[in-house]
Amino acid sequence: MLRNILSKKKGEKGFTLIELLVVAAIIGILLAIAIPNIIKARISANEANARKAMQTLRDAEAMYFEQDLNNDGERNYTDSIPTLRDPEGTGEEIDSLIDSSFVGALSSSIGGADCATAGGGDPKAGYCVFFSDDATLGGATGDNMDDFGWETSMTSFRKTGRRDFAVFADGVIRCTVNGSLSSGDSGTFEVLRATPACD
Repeated sequence: MLRNILSKKKGEKGFTLIELLVVAAIIGILLAIAIPNIIKARISANEANARKAMQTLRDAEAMYFEQDLNNDGERNYTDSIPTLRDPEGTGEEIDSLIDSSFVGALSSSIGGADCATAGGGDPKAGYCVFFSDDATLGGATGDNMDDFGWETSMTSFRKTGRRDFAVFADGVIRCTVNGSLSSGDSGTFEVLRATPACD
């Protein structure tokens, strides 16, 4: 019986080199089709997350303004992510208007979306957040701010995103594609007050 099994194994054939090459070619074609679609899907998800981040900051600023959460007797906004994290100064997580991921995504420079290197934090779904210099056009001065503006820009153009987003006290989410960047460059917070609203 053992002799019959061994003789059957000797007579079996494996895959030929051509068959293996055909299978490898088919897998390569499928990957060539799938990978760009996966990257597009990731970019779309990151951009949706960035837009949602602007909505979250808009709503947090509105709550901070309307309820005078810092108890200074004035209705004002803030330009501080830590203040929105702890508006009443209690150190309690329950008082937070935004989640902790905004802290890591905060960028220190409008020159580039460098949140990971600037503060040692992590981008929020491939995007960094910055308080807009354009907000000062609305009259923001020191602690008594009657306007705000938050921007978000991608850490790697055409890899994590293509569009920058911003929101100001009018509540409109604005966005634009930065046409001056090369693939892989970090964003530069291009959205201004004059930028049209996202469609």
